[in-house]
Amino acid sequence: MLGRISLLVLVAGAAAYQEKKDDLSPCVSECIQPLAKMERSFAYIFNNFEKVCEGLESGAHCVMKCGGEDMQRFHQLTSFYRLYCIDYEEELEPHVSCLARASQGSDKECKRRCAMKVEKQHEKEKKLKHACSSIECSTVCYYQLLSEECPNAQDVLLNVNLRQISEMASTIDPKAHGELGEECKHIHDREYMRRKLLDRR
Repeated sequence: MLGRISLLVLVAGAAAYQEKKDDLSPCVSECIQPLAKMERSFAYIFNNFEKVCEGLESGAHCVMKCGGEDMQRFHQLTSFYRLYCIDYEEELEPHVSCLARASQGSDKECKRRCAMKVEKQHEKEKKLKHACSSIECSTVCYYQLLSEECPNAQDVLLNVNLRQISEMASTIDPKAHGELGEECKHIHDREYMRRKLLDRR
């Protein structure tokens, strides 16, 4: 479940790869490796936008030789990159230079605001609760700081975030969703997250 929840944030495919690489087939591991090796920060993404998107394209061509289940897994793990590099590339392109500048400060500030210390001895449920709270905080923090610095990008950033949330929710089995704690239910709730993103208090 934690691997799926991690799809919401920037570290999406790369983090899931690092945490769950033993669960991946050799074919998917090979194809996702270039993205997994990249620095996991918005500053890196926007300052190396073309390189990152080329890495996604290369991985997508690579995974075509894998089986259907592997292709689906790759698609899921790289959802963050796909949204930025394919689905919303045209809308984002005019704002990449502004976002590249703004993301330097937002990476530091959102890490400061949202990092939550989790002790190794904490039980799994507590770790998951902390992870979900951190994801909500980071999602809101990045959106608000980046859209403040690049107001013309506000609409497309909102659309990307809401699309990520919707895709995330669609991957969760209804029974599993019912067993989630409130913190984790929140980050799968599009309307809840929309309100949080747009709340400037």
